Amino acid sequence: MEFFDPALHYGPNDAGASALSITLVVLAILFGSWLFGALYALLANYFKGDREGTDE
Repeated sequence: MEFFDPALHYGPNDAGASALSITLVVLAILFGSWLFGALYALLANYFKGDREGTDE
């Protein structure tokens, strides 16, 4: 009989992670990065417009 090595037979469900939680984490990372980019663009356009208004 072979010895069972848990390090070789370790999967995501052993840590309590389900497909739903993995999917939610991936979607949260994607949405968070999109939100950061959108806020950055909004602030960049705001300060760009503010600076252009004072140069005239």
